[in-house]
Amino acid sequence: MSQMKSNIALGVAAVALALTVYNQVITPSTPSHDSLKAEHVTELREELHTNNAPSSRNSESQSALDALDRSALVERIAYLEERVLEIENRAFSNSPSTESMEETILAVLEEKERKDKAQNREDNPVYGFYEDLPKDYDLKLKTDPEFAMKVSQDLKTKVLDESLSPTERLSAMGQLQMNMYILNRTQGEMFDYETVDAVLDISRNSQDEKLKVQALEVVAHSPIVDSRIAKSLQDIIEKEPNKYMKTMAAEGLIGQYYQSGETSPELKQQLASDILDLYNNSSSSEAQLVMQRLIRDDELLEQIRRDAGQ
Repeated sequence: MSQMKSNIALGVAAVALALTVYNQVITPSTPSHDSLKAEHVTELREELHTNNAPSSRNSESQSALDALDRSALVERIAYLEERVLEIENRAFSNSPSTESMEETILAVLEEKERKDKAQNREDNPVYGFYEDLPKDYDLKLKTDPEFAMKVSQDLKTKVLDESLSPTERLSAMGQLQMNMYILNRTQGEMFDYETVDAVLDISRNSQDEKLKVQALEVVAHSPIVDSRIAKSLQDIIEKEPNKYMKTMAAEGLIGQYYQSGETSPELKQQLASDILDLYNNSSSSEAQLVMQRLIRDDELLEQIRRDAGQ
């Protein structure tokens, strides 16, 4: 609409200008008429200026708004910078001291160590005692006979105590067996058939498959040589459905055979004969396969045959 008004005003101004020129050329002797025409042109020019004024005012208004926006943005940035500086200063003034940070770090490390120990006990409860042993435990066992005797006696008591949980009894047996290795003893008054048989009983009767396996592992690696232990291992080889336990018992039986040569030649002959029976004529094909897998060496097989008197 404003553009149309501007166009009309320009057209009227052009017509008025043309009339003025015409009058000046054709009738120069009428000054009063010239004055009227000049006033009319002036009015038209003022009207034209008036019609064009909104566009100019709009431009001026936009420039003013832009200037206000920039000013507000600068003020906002300055405010945010002040806030950031204030927060940084507050954080710096509230930062913990070196001693406080050290205490916090130590607390975190202690908590992590506690959780690691708990996780190790859960994953392998039989050998969880490792986590609680003092650093000088080995040396004290070797240099203090009274300490070694008391610890071993307490551990044997725990192994035989059926009121304790199977996990506690197995853990005590594992520590007792470790003590014997540290002291370079294969057996002793605190580490004998009675303790091994108690662990075998856990393996036979426990409803926890994990504990059954761990108990048998303790027995299979036991340095105690006894015909009753060998017989129990042979029964496991023939009757246990768990293939891993069959293999573990077979390893324990062969271990009994090896160790018996140092203490009892008669027992060694009997064990060699039992091993050959399992190897050749077992009523369980799986048990026979386990023994054949373990005795792959022809030289070892010939040695067992000689010891069995065959």
